[in-house]
Amino acid sequence: MKKHDDFYRLLSDLFLLVTGVLGAVFCLITAFDLPVPEGFALIASLSITGFALALGRKKQDRITAPVLLVVFLLIPGFLFRTELVESFRNLWGILSSIYALGYGFFQDYVPEGELSINAVGPALLALTVLEAYLACLCVRTWRRTTPTALTLLLCVGPCFILTDTPPATLPLLAAMFSVLTQAFSQPARRREEGENLKAVAFAAWLSAVLLAALLAIFPQKSFSPPITWAQLSKKIQQWGNARENQGNVQAGLTGNQESVNLSTLSALPNRPIPVLYATASEDAYLYLRGTSYTEFDGVYWKHGEEMDWGQNALFPYLGWKNGATLSIETVNPEELLYTPYQITQMPGGGTLVADCCMKNTSKTTKYTMHFLPQTEPIAPNETYDIWVHEHCLALPERTRTGVLAWWSEQLPTELSIPGEENPEGLREFAESVAAQVAKCASYNRNPGKVPAGVDFCTWFLNDAKDGYCVHYASSCAALLRALGLPCRYVSGYVCEATANVEARVSNLQAHAWVEAWIGGRWIPIEPTPADATEFTGILPETTYEHREEEPEEDDYTRPKEKNPRSNDDDDDDQQPTAATKPGSGPGSGGANDNAEPVDLTLLWVFLAIIGIPALIVGRRLLKLRLWDKRVTRAKPNYRAQLLYRQMLRLEKLGGGKIPEQAVVLVKKAQFSQHTLTDVELAAMRQICDEQSGRLAISGFWNRIYCKYVLAVI
Repeated sequence: MKKHDDFYRLLSDLFLLVTGVLGAVFCLITAFDLPVPEGFALIASLSITGFALALGRKKQDRITAPVLLVVFLLIPGFLFRTELVESFRNLWGILSSIYALGYGFFQDYVPEGELSINAVGPALLALTVLEAYLACLCVRTWRRTTPTALTLLLCVGPCFILTDTPPATLPLLAAMFSVLTQAFSQPARRREEGENLKAVAFAAWLSAVLLAALLAIFPQKSFSPPITWAQLSKKIQQWGNARENQGNVQAGLTGNQESVNLSTLSALPNRPIPVLYATASEDAYLYLRGTSYTEFDGVYWKHGEEMDWGQNALFPYLGWKNGATLSIETVNPEELLYTPYQITQMPGGGTLVADCCMKNTSKTTKYTMHFLPQTEPIAPNETYDIWVHEHCLALPERTRTGVLAWWSEQLPTELSIPGEENPEGLREFAESVAAQVAKCASYNRNPGKVPAGVDFCTWFLNDAKDGYCVHYASSCAALLRALGLPCRYVSGYVCEATANVEARVSNLQAHAWVEAWIGGRWIPIEPTPADATEFTGILPETTYEHREEEPEEDDYTRPKEKNPRSNDDDDDDQQPTAATKPGSGPGSGGANDNAEPVDLTLLWVFLAIIGIPALIVGRRLLKLRLWDKRVTRAKPNYRAQLLYRQMLRLEKLGGGKIPEQAVVLVKKAQFSQHTLTDVELAAMRQICDEQSGRLAISGFWNRIYCKYVLAVI
């Protein structure tokens, strides 16, 4: 009976190996329309059969496996190394030249010189032998499904880098069928010697049913990867940009932050990341206003009370002559619409929130507005003017006292604030205050931390060595309020626009400044030193250049170029590539091969539903096997101690109290010079098994937890 079991096991393993290895290799061949090497069927069959016969689970197979690797792979590879190197160069050159049509960076890795598609045979044969060896090692010796799947990906993976190089349906299904069958039958194949063939037969039937259902849902003959390399690269870049820009977000320089916490300011980013592109019809230095903060308690800037003032409160020039035009295009949909001062026409797609910001409710990335390049006098809105004086002069007494003391030290001679009837005088006064604040510390994008318990503005004006725009703007706004000029803290971007030239605005130009209420309108006041990154521009050579139009990734179609796989210079004799050849290649279904690639998201979800439970079950089996092997190989007295430790765990989980007999035996093992007998060890093992049995019939969730999470039963 033993010989029959070994034969049936070999037969079932050969079935899994042939479908898996040949399916994987033919996936690569059909996806790129590679020629089938001469003698391929014979060499593949002999390789799979030979490795399957030689590799098993016996101890001598630990020596057989490396010997086979040397004899069938390394020695032939060394003897025919010149031919193999040239063949692999051709194979890589064909694949990379096709990838380069979709992903330009592959062009740097295409081998130089002529490439011949007829010279890839030795490389394909070597790959087949390598696949056969690795697959036999996984299936016959390790009995593991996950390594087998990773082995088959060696040939299947390259087919899914481009959407228009799908493998043929039959080999792809064969490879999937092999992996699914191994996953379903793995527990029986690893433990039940006599049930191997039955387990594989049942698993094969189940896999066939699942794949047939999958084909019914996705009847197309071509497949596409769940995400292309370009899309994946873009998502990784977006994630990296978000991490890089975290300092701007924390400082309230981007987005619609509800508040800015001055006690937790961190370093600003130093790597330029494009945020938006602005094009103005006239030369202008623009403060692109994002959001304003009215309330200040010494630590937090907050939006404050939201009053329905209407558009004219924040934009009093609406309806005036059109003036200059400003078009903005953001790289990603932003929370806010960024607007210059003195706009005469509202941008579309935004919703004004009181007088603090304009939310991007439509999630638009392109909007246009008109603005006045030069300021014009205007009559103030009396109701709004009263509200501004009530809210934009408020200041904590501690802050007021501290900033006024600093100001008196800077200007021993008293400087009186001009009256509101003199707007130009007020503006000059505000700018002189801002100029003094700009001198109090050096500009630094990574300044020192704010000491605990100090008043932020007083500390920055007197003791700080460095800071950035948030520090200067907060201190200047507090000082202007203390001196009697209504103002508030604002964040957004700064940009110098040249007429009809697109200006690139990066995250380095995120900025904070002061808005002063002068002459019935908000006027930007700049307290940050002129050498700040926001003004100097880290990338002057790219700030005003036009962008090159980039093709949409999803609209990619392979251009009709000279076939890189042919060494014939005659264009008329060239053969089309696998992706463009009509009536051949993947599926070989004629005109239907040009059908739209199908989205395989559900397939990957389906495989995850199978794979995750398989990993959990596999982990449990592996952990139990390793523990059992450790107990079996340990010396008798130490084996008793291991069993007792397991009893303690099982007791805590509800496996029942440990009998006194086990306590006596473990003490004997620990403190006695005598070695425990086989009978005593068998009694210890029986007690441990009885505890496991009690857990196996306990509550459902407790049993699942003990079985698959802790893996103790």
